[in-house]
Amino acid sequence: MLDNQFASFAGTGELILRITLGLEFLLHGWRKLKGVGGFTTFLRQLGGHGPMFFAWMFALLECAGAALLMVGLEARLVAFLLAVDRLVSIAVHRLRVGERSFASTPQDQRWELRFVLLGAAVAMTLIGPGRWSIDAAFGL
Repeated sequence: MLDNQFASFAGTGELILRITLGLEFLLHGWRKLKGVGGFTTFLRQLGGHGPMFFAWMFALLECAGAALLMVGLEARLVAFLLAVDRLVSIAVHRLRVGERSFASTPQDQRWELRFVLLGAAVAMTLIGPGRWSIDAAFGL
């Protein structure tokens, strides 16, 4: 019923999703980049291999990926990589930290946010960046 009224705004919806998702990942990545030593220590405590490499990789992916996503350059690839980033974050917290509840706990208030970011990144991977993007402007 409302499809006809909102069809012309589809590109605007994709733009809003792209910028919102990009800003949220930029905030996550910026915190990691500013405190890469602390993030490395956190990863080391989890017992994984190459904590410094992965700390830098996630921080740079979230910062640079967010910037690319917001302008819509290689947006599907970036969104896919950010979805993997969130999937790893969810798996680490569920398997390593022992988080078992879907709802937030006093110890971790971000479980739902990880899930929403994963869903939004998967959605962006599937729908693409939309007509208001560098990808669309250059036919990528």
